[in-house]
Amino acid sequence: MFNRRALLRELQTGKAVLVTNSGRELDINLYDISPRGIGFEMAVGAARTKVVSVGDQIRLRCSWNQRLLGGGRFVVQNIKGQRVGVRKMVVNII
Repeated sequence: MFNRRALLRELQTGKAVLVTNSGRELDINLYDISPRGIGFEMAVGAARTKVVSVGDQIRLRCSWNQRLLGGGRFVVQNIKGQRVGVRKMVVNII
């Protein structure tokens, strides 16, 4: 099987909360997680109203495991229907 990813994704299910830059909170369902990003599904209504767009910065919170998603920000990389892929933002400290 062909896999173009250098780092494999780990299936991860559970509920989390997406927080937009404007402070709006949405419930999401985690789908998979990797060292560089996260995949999740939004509710149909949220996907139709286009709450997030490619390039938006968001935060994710997970009440049942605080360390799972970290406290950082993510950038929306792609959206296909209800499925959303985000990439962890890297902070450069000089």
